[in-house]
Amino acid sequence: MQTEFSLAQLADPDIAESEKILRSCVHCGFCTATCPTYVLLGDELDSPRGRIYLIKNMLEKGGKVAPETVKHIDRCLSCLSCLTTCPSGVNYMHLVDHGRRHIEAHYRRPLRERLMRRVLARVLTSPARLRAALHRSAKTARAIPSWQPCGRCSGCRRSPCRC
Repeated sequence: MQTEFSLAQLADPDIAESEKILRSCVHCGFCTATCPTYVLLGDELDSPRGRIYLIKNMLEKGGKVAPETVKHIDRCLSCLSCLTTCPSGVNYMHLVDHGRRHIEAHYRRPLRERLMRRVLARVLTSPARLRAALHRSAKTARAIPSWQPCGRCSGCRRSPCRC
C-alpha cells in the first residue's frame, strides 16, 4: 500500500512503525473471511482491510478524528483472527493499537460514552468489583417476576404463564 506521510510525521517512531505495517498490506481481502464484525455486518469499513484504510487516512491527516472513523475502529474486537489468514504478515494488532492511541489523544467522546468506559474499566479490572456488580445484577433479576420461569414448565418466561 502506498502512503503519503511527511518526513516530520515519519520522525515519530509510532508513525514510522505504522507506515511500515501499512506498506506490507497488499489488500488481498483474505482477512475479511475471518473477521467476525465484517462477517456479521458486511460493511467493508468493519473489516481489517477497511480499518487499515481508515487508520492510514487518520494518521496521514493527523489531528481531529471523524466520529465515523472512531465507530469502525471501536468495532474491532481485537480477536486477531485476521492475523492467521494474512499472507503478507501484516501486524494488524500494532496498527490498530496505534490507531486507538491516536483516537484517545485526538477525539473527545460524548459524555455518556466516557462515563460508560470509565465504569467498565473500573469494574472489569477488579475481581471484587466485578463480583459485586454480578451479585447486584442477579439480585435485581430475581426481583423481577417476568424474568423468571413460572416453575410449572421448563423455562416459560411469559407473564402471566400460559402453560
